[in-house]
Amino acid sequence: MPSILSNLKSAREWATPTLKTSAFLTRGVLTPEEFVRAGDELVFKCPTWSWEGGDPKKRKNYLP
Repeated sequence: MPSILSNLKSAREWATPTLKTSAFLTRGVLTPEEFVRAGDELVFKCPTWSWEGGDPKKRKNYLP
């Protein structure tokens, strides 16, 4: 079962393009730039939060 879910997630990422224009108000999704700005605002307002690099295997080229 995990293999099937992994394949479905990969297919979804391949078929869904990275957003270039905001769709937050209509679909509730962020562009990569909006995601980074929101994260920076969260880190600024909540000192207990910080950015982390995460798992290098899951890194996306459209995020810093």
